Amino acid sequence: MSQRLRHAIFFLAFLPFCAQASPGSKTLSELTAAQLSDGQSAVLDELNPKSPQGKPTPLDWGDPRVKILFNRGWALAGEWAARFFDAHPQPSDLELEHVFDSFGLAPHGVKSQYGDFTEYNHYCFSGRATKVGDGVYVVESSYFRDSESGTFIVVARNRDGHFHAVWNIKDLAQKHYATRDEIGRWYYLVRRSYYDGPLNVDTIKPLPLTANGKVRFLVDAYQSADGGTTMAELSIWEWNGVQVKALLIEPYQHVADSFDIRIHDSIIQVATKEHTDAIFTCGQCEEPKGIWRIRVSQDGVRDLGHSFLTPEIHWADQLLSTITAGRDASSQATPAVISTLKKNQAGWGMLDSVRVIRRGERGMFQVKTDEATLRLSYIRHNRGPYFTSAKFDSFF
Repeated sequence: MSQRLRHAIFFLAFLPFCAQASPGSKTLSELTAAQLSDGQSAVLDELNPKSPQGKPTPLDWGDPRVKILFNRGWALAGEWAARFFDAHPQPSDLELEHVFDSFGLAPHGVKSQYGDFTEYNHYCFSGRATKVGDGVYVVESSYFRDSESGTFIVVARNRDGHFHAVWNIKDLAQKHYATRDEIGRWYYLVRRSYYDGPLNVDTIKPLPLTANGKVRFLVDAYQSADGGTTMAELSIWEWNGVQVKALLIEPYQHVADSFDIRIHDSIIQVATKEHTDAIFTCGQCEEPKGIWRIRVSQDGVRDLGHSFLTPEIHWADQLLSTITAGRDASSQATPAVISTLKKNQAGWGMLDSVRVIRRGERGMFQVKTDEATLRLSYIRHNRGPYFTSAKFDSFF
């Protein structure tokens, strides 16, 4: 019997009860490890059907079968991970990285003709696990082709002494999807487009326990989409042994391939690309760089907010935004500065660079765009900079 036919037979037998199964359910727990692996291979076969001529014809991302198959595969993955931890109660970091090595078909890609990277013309599966507490793991897994869609699952040891997949973000996200909130975004699955796509996990980090010993962990996810500037979502979760609760969940943006999250003492620092209103930036441009800080103490989580690494960009954008919107800018600048900027507000253009000439009580900096150069002088007071002069040189 061929491998493909064996997968198809298993899939048909598995289908009636798997449609209602959830990670850790009795139905899944009755399957052998080989059946779990065969079930995953069957899911991949269904995602990657072949034409009568034998040519691979992967399902379109918008096909309603894709979400059903992904969820079925993730349920299998959660049960597989639980079996793995039962067999490896003290796994090494390397074993956590390769928890799914024998689960279904290994990813297979080809070198791209457009550069030094691998392309996948069919759906593949990958995943890994992170220990976040004593007997508690967070398992991330994703399906990918030209885009990626992932989930994260809490696998923990229950009172029976065995590991079980006790929670999946997809189950919670389905309940939130109608409100379109940040948790609901995890249920989102569409064809990739510009700044638009499903979430996929990039990083999972354990965090210090609460004062009463509850497990906490961080999940950093990115939106699998085209475009140099990528939307991401950072969330912090608490596992109390029964339920998982969101302590913080917020979107932010950064330039593609520039993920950087550091934890020092009780402070989480996230590298960001900050938002501007009046001055726009290109998708591949890193500026305006920023930092987002979050304090994690034994008593809770506190969002300390975002800040620009070069605050002068923020100051200039605030002033130009006020003038563009026709609001009163008298608390931000002298009448002469306001008059100069009002005359030239149609030509601010795309940010090129910022040069700080002088900082202190009396400062000066220069903002260069693709259309003009703006030099601003200011004095500092408790409410921030007050601009005293402005020189605008257009390139046209």
